[in-house]
Amino acid sequence: MSGSLRSRTFLLKRMVRLYPMIVAGVALGVVALRAAYAPEIPLADVSVLAIGASLFLPLGFLVGQEAFAINNPLWSIFFEIVAGVVYGSVARLRIHLWHELAALALLAAALFAIVLIEGTIGAVGFGDWVAFLEGFVRAGFSFLAGVLIFRWQIIHRIAVVRPQIPLFALIAVLFFPFAVPREVYDFFCIAVIIPIVVALAAAVPQNEEQPLALYLGQLSYSLYIVHLPVIQLGSFFQHATDSFIPLPIAVACTFLAAVGGAHFLYAWFDKPIRAHLTRKFSLN
Repeated sequence: MSGSLRSRTFLLKRMVRLYPMIVAGVALGVVALRAAYAPEIPLADVSVLAIGASLFLPLGFLVGQEAFAINNPLWSIFFEIVAGVVYGSVARLRIHLWHELAALALLAAALFAIVLIEGTIGAVGFGDWVAFLEGFVRAGFSFLAGVLIFRWQIIHRIAVVRPQIPLFALIAVLFFPFAVPREVYDFFCIAVIIPIVVALAAAVPQNEEQPLALYLGQLSYSLYIVHLPVIQLGSFFQHATDSFIPLPIAVACTFLAAVGGAHFLYAWFDKPIRAHLTRKFSLN
């Protein structure tokens, strides 16, 4: 954010962008929770989880669950909004680049300490109260790294990057072939590899001649929101049928269901609602 938007307008634009799919994610999470993931949870507790997730409150801790147990990926949306509000509040101040670099270095050191203590980055941000508070460091580092990538105008500082390069780099991270301590691997990925992948991806030319890439970019947020409940429902079906369907086929069907559900919600729910709210609040 450059500071040209008022904080209130910035927050409103972010909520219009994010909230319709959050509502869909909570609804789908309720279905998955009751039908598959944890049907033994009392209905009153499910209501608490749904209300908490809808209001970005970690009420899951009050009923013995994780912060956003109704649909765990919502944890990162919460921290993104917090980071956006904080940065939007200070963006109009004249903060020297070296101050932001110092803040990034401190966040990196804190993140390294957290990963060493926890042994992994897995549940940081939502697992328990301590992990929830640690999530401010995890999200803060990634958010500020993204801000600096933008402020440094990476796309103008490096040559044009072919889309295959960041894709292959990401695949290499996901299928890293060497045995290293988990905490070292997690920290190195978050603090080094993923920012590099983001910077390379930012330097990939964006044009209408890459319709698949544009479509996947549009679908990514919806898919992120729906993927866990769909996986939970697919796993439940696989166990309920005593693995009648071969696992590779079940995995493929679950993947297609997640993509199909994400496409449907993006095209027929998220996109039209955002367009209506953008017109209503004059956010163009």
